[in-house]
Amino acid sequence: MIDKISKQLKIDKPLIMFDLETTGLALSIDRIVEIAYIKIMPNGRVQKDDIFINPEMKISEEAVEVHGITDEDVAQMPTFKEKAKELIEIFNDCYFGGFNIVGFDLPMLKREFLRAGINFDYKNSCIIDSKVIYNYMEPRTLSAAYKYYCQKEHVDAHSAIADVEATLEILSRQIEFYNEVMDMNFIFKIHKELNDRYVDNERKFYWRNGEAHFSFSKHKDDALRDVAERDPDFLKWILSADFSDETKDIVKKALEGEMPKKNCN
Repeated sequence: MIDKISKQLKIDKPLIMFDLETTGLALSIDRIVEIAYIKIMPNGRVQKDDIFINPEMKISEEAVEVHGITDEDVAQMPTFKEKAKELIEIFNDCYFGGFNIVGFDLPMLKREFLRAGINFDYKNSCIIDSKVIYNYMEPRTLSAAYKYYCQKEHVDAHSAIADVEATLEILSRQIEFYNEVMDMNFIFKIHKELNDRYVDNERKFYWRNGEAHFSFSKHKDDALRDVAERDPDFLKWILSADFSDETKDIVKKALEGEMPKKNCN
């Protein structure tokens, strides 16, 4: 497979496919705990490794649930700074490949290198992101879904009633297509998995170690509890601005010292 990729793409420099596991999903505060990569040379030769990193911070409970790496697992591992020179040699002057590396892995890696005093500049590098290719080749639109599930063209796209009718037909086909698992319990499971990360329906706050954190504004990735103590005027501004009742209720209670509690069920 690897030899086939190097021949198909006719790469003229190494292609490094990689994936990161981290302490969480906040680019501004989280750190890397694992770097796995397969580096394919133009001649087809392969180098690969799976490196564990001491992030020098606590791994969030939510991240542990995803990748299973605990603080104890990486406590004796080298820090990113200790591995930085070795890693920059591995990643230097390559094509970069992976899944969603444009949105997460590359920016996270860049931040870690910056903390180590190394400029990892990939702006002009060719990036082979399988998620980007997937979304480009298989557009996630109503018309594309209608064609995929119903084998028909959605000729009245953006007519509201036609869109509703098409969506209903798609749902019917999905129930048939995934009939072994597709029931309301499955729907509830999907809904729960998508929403467990967030405190509220509008996703203004997310959970980290059971604490509510901002997902927007100048306080993005800050704990609501900390903002209530350090910058209560910002929360008061939210109460006077155009935010939903749900957001305002969370903020109002935070100002009164009552923080959201994560439902562990």
